Amino acid sequence: MNPDPALPSTEFALLSSGANFSCEVLQALLQKIHPPQLLVLPEYPPANPLASADKLPIATPQRRLLSLAQNIEIAYAPAPHQQDLAQLVEARELDFLLVACWPYLLGPRLIESARKAALNLHPSLLPQYRGANPLAQQLAAGSTSFGVTLHRLDQRFDHGDIIAQAEVAASGSARQQPNLERACAARGVELFIEAVTVYPDWRPIAQTGY
Repeated sequence: MNPDPALPSTEFALLSSGANFSCEVLQALLQKIHPPQLLVLPEYPPANPLASADKLPIATPQRRLLSLAQNIEIAYAPAPHQQDLAQLVEARELDFLLVACWPYLLGPRLIESARKAALNLHPSLLPQYRGANPLAQQLAAGSTSFGVTLHRLDQRFDHGDIIAQAEVAASGSARQQPNLERACAARGVELFIEAVTVYPDWRPIAQTGY
C-alpha cells in the first residue's frame, strides 16, 4: 500500500498493544492510506508474526492487528528493551512515534528517538478520564460527551501537552464501546494527519487538573 501522495511524507512507528482501540487506529490509518512504517508490539509472540500468525488463538486481539499489518514491518519491544527500540527508531530515521494503547511508560531515551515528536492518541477529552480504559469509565459514569485527544508523551500517563482534540458524536447504538472506539480512532487519526501536516507550527496546551 502506497501512501496518499496528497498527504505529507511522514514516517512513523505505531506502538500498539492489540487492544480493540489500537486495532481501530491502525484500520483508520490504512483507510487514509497513511500506514506506519513500523508497528511495535509490547511483548507478544510469535517472533516471526507473518510466518506464524495463523497459529495465534483466533480470539486474541493481536490476531486482528497482525492481519491488518501484513505489509508493515513489525518489531517487539518489551519494557526492558526500550533502548533497542530507540536505536531502531533512530536507524529508520522515523519522524514520529504514535502510541495507541501501550501498557507502560516510554522512557526519555525512547521518546527522544523520534526526529520530531512522540505522541499518544487517547479516547477521551483530556484531562478528563485518564487511564487505561477511558471509554469504559465514561460509559459507567453516564457521560454524554465523548472525544479523543492527541498529546505529547511525557513521564506520566496521559499528562503531556495537548496538540489537538475533538468531540465525537455518540447517541443510540453509537454509545456502545466498540462503536465509540471506532469513532474515536477515526477522528484521532484525522487529528494526527492534520498535526503532522502543519508540524512544527503547533500550539500545545498544557493540561490542567494534575
